[in-house]
Amino acid sequence: MCLSVSLKVHRPDGNRKINESRAERCRGPFLGPMMLAVFTISGCGGDGGLERFPVEGIVTVNGAPAERVVVLLHHSDESTPSNYRYPTAVSKADGTFKISSIGEADGAVKGTYKVTFTWLSSAGLDSIDMFNGALGDPNSTSYELTVPVAEGQITKFDLVVPESQLRKPGQR
Repeated sequence: MCLSVSLKVHRPDGNRKINESRAERCRGPFLGPMMLAVFTISGCGGDGGLERFPVEGIVTVNGAPAERVVVLLHHSDESTPSNYRYPTAVSKADGTFKISSIGEADGAVKGTYKVTFTWLSSAGLDSIDMFNGALGDPNSTSYELTVPVAEGQITKFDLVVPESQLRKPGQR
């Protein structure tokens, strides 16, 4: 199997002349599968081997399940590697969430966490925090979580915020 590469370079001086360079290298029929195996085995570097425990739950705002609430855990041990120090989740339409550290719903490492919340008004880039930052400070939050949680336990966060303090999209 031969691999042919063609490179066309446009000059930055505005000259429309195109430089071309061609390289052709022949490899055996196993190059593709062999490269796939190398990339699969090497991955992106391992996860450091820290054990994670599942954390799932539900978040409600004023008694109703809330969609798009960012649940952010802040590990109390500052020596915890950053990948694991701030596990997070975003709640679904029914208010449920599953915490992720370095992979999809892979849980959190053992320890005590302060918990903060941001309620996204939409999934778009123009989203605002409908809590207006009121529940986003780890130094003033009253919400805590200890991991691991009991097997099968669903963590529930009942957030009570007066309607007058909730920021609605379009409000300034």
